[in-house]
Amino acid sequence: MNVMTFVGWIGAAFLLIAYFLLIHKDLTSRSKMYQWLNIIGSLLLAGHTFVVSAYPSFVTNAIWLLVALYGMFHAVKYHKSIKKK
Repeated sequence: MNVMTFVGWIGAAFLLIAYFLLIHKDLTSRSKMYQWLNIIGSLLLAGHTFVVSAYPSFVTNAIWLLVALYGMFHAVKYHKSIKKK
């Protein structure tokens, strides 16, 4: 197994763990940990799919990365508003 394949598997694992923890109710969609798992997972998978020229998967993971960054922005904003109360 080459390095980029390993990177892809780690990215896939991060995304699956994030989803499992979300549906198992260990994390919420406003959780920073949930967003970090999605950011790292989608970044690693996007890197792998780009290198292997799987462009539809690359675009999907790049968009997922943007969604996760948007989610992180709102998670940070949400946690700041709770601390102010």
